[in-house]
Amino acid sequence: MINGGDDDREGESWDDEQEAHAEALRDMVLDYLDENEVDEGTAVFGLVNIALSIAMSGYVMSVDKPSAGGLRMALDRLGKDFADIIREAKKGAEEFITETKAALEADEG
Repeated sequence: MINGGDDDREGESWDDEQEAHAEALRDMVLDYLDENEVDEGTAVFGLVNIALSIAMSGYVMSVDKPSAGGLRMALDRLGKDFADIIREAKKGAEEFITETKAALEADEG
């Protein structure tokens, strides 16, 4: 089971752990991008390719008899997950712009 069970506390713990990992990865990536002066377009393309490679390898390692058809289905699910993430980001676009502009202004001030 992905979230460790039906207990809400276990689900919250899993969510907290995932957020902590995401934040640590974000910090490492942003440091790398800054140190190496990598532009956002290059970074996004590279990170999507890395995520895809990790997901594909994860599929092969997680099933007894990996197949091209099974991998395609896993990639379809991943595509839907990505679409959900983008859909949620769109819903929060206005708030993101407001918060980011405020943070940039605070850094300048």
